Amino acid sequence: MRTWARGGVTRVLVLTEDGAFAARGQIAVPSPGHTAVIDQVETSPAHRRRGLGSLVMRAFENAAVATGSSTGAPAATTGGQALYEALGRRTHGPLTSLVRDVSPQTPGA
Repeated sequence: MRTWARGGVTRVLVLTEDGAFAARGQIAVPSPGHTAVIDQVETSPAHRRRGLGSLVMRAFENAAVATGSSTGAPAATTGGQALYEALGRRTHGPLTSLVRDVSPQTPGA
C-alpha cells in the first residue's frame, strides 16, 4: 500500500506483489475541523472480498484524524455504499452531481 498527500488530498494505492492494481481511493480534507470527503474508492474485481476496501478506508480514517477532521462524507456508487455500510457508516441522503449543459450559441443571437 502506498499513501501520499498533496494539496489537501490524500491518495491510497494498493498494488499486488507483481505491481498490478488491487485497490485505490482518495480523501480530501479542506481544512482542520471540516468534513473529509472520500471519493473514488475502487477494488479490482480480481481482488474483491479480501479486505482491501476496509484497508483503504482505515488509511482514510487515519488521514482524516491526522488533519483534524472527525467527520467523513463518502461519495458512493451503490456498490460503494454497501462497503461503507458494512464498515458501520449510514446513509443520510443521496449525492447529486451537477452538470451544466451549454448549448452552442446561434450566430447573431
